[in-house]
Amino acid sequence: MRRLTSLVVVLRPHNVAAAALSVAVGFAVTGSARWPWLILAAAAFATAAGNTINDIYDIDIDRVNKPARPLAAGALGFKTAIALYVFFVAAAVFISLFIPRIAAAWICLWVVLLHIYSWKLKRMYLAGNLLVAAVAGSGFLLGAYAGGAVGSGVIPAVYTFFFVVGREIVKDVDDIEGDKACRAATFPIVSGRGASLTTALVIFLALCITFPIPAFLGYYRTAYALIMLLTVVPILLISIWIILKGRPLGLVSSLLKLGMFLGCVAFYFGPRN
Repeated sequence: MRRLTSLVVVLRPHNVAAAALSVAVGFAVTGSARWPWLILAAAAFATAAGNTINDIYDIDIDRVNKPARPLAAGALGFKTAIALYVFFVAAAVFISLFIPRIAAAWICLWVVLLHIYSWKLKRMYLAGNLLVAAVAGSGFLLGAYAGGAVGSGVIPAVYTFFFVVGREIVKDVDDIEGDKACRAATFPIVSGRGASLTTALVIFLALCITFPIPAFLGYYRTAYALIMLLTVVPILLISIWIILKGRPLGLVSSLLKLGMFLGCVAFYFGPRN
């Protein structure tokens, strides 16, 4: 049971669900009827692979920042984690053989980029933040491509990109201690905690202000604006308050995680088609 629990923790089901949901919403907003189940499965496996390799490369950092993580705590063996990663990659690549070539290339690129992120870019100034945000946002574009109208995924992709950049910066600030111990050069380490949190605050405030714009311009229905204003915007404002008050940043990360799922709901009800 302990090993099974450890496997689930490494897998990060919420991240896998978020990736699959972004692709599903990107597809749904096109109005197409035939669901791309294989693409959804491939996206889920690619994300699971990225989560697993992240824990593998982050063992030393997690021993400082998150000692309860399965690999850092020794609850899950290194070889088992490697085998799990290989399985997820193999599953994503295998499924990609049965989907359109562009979608297959998209999935394989995710696998490669997420590996490079964990291997090198995560510890580099802003590079890792931008890459993981780009992958997260591109899920909507992949789903929209599967539905035959890739342009339908642009608005949620752009908003998700900046949302994730802000969240990643907050997470890096929270992880400064372990990142420093492993000689990382993340945004907070190079530019300082204050500059990093100020950047995140500016991003969150800009999102609060601009979220309703697609509805006001007539691109999205009023339901989109209402969902955003009643759920995601309050979460962002609470996150801003927590940061300004110097409260634990882990709470901000959790709130923003919830905000991402609620944002998907808003984007689902957005288009007028």
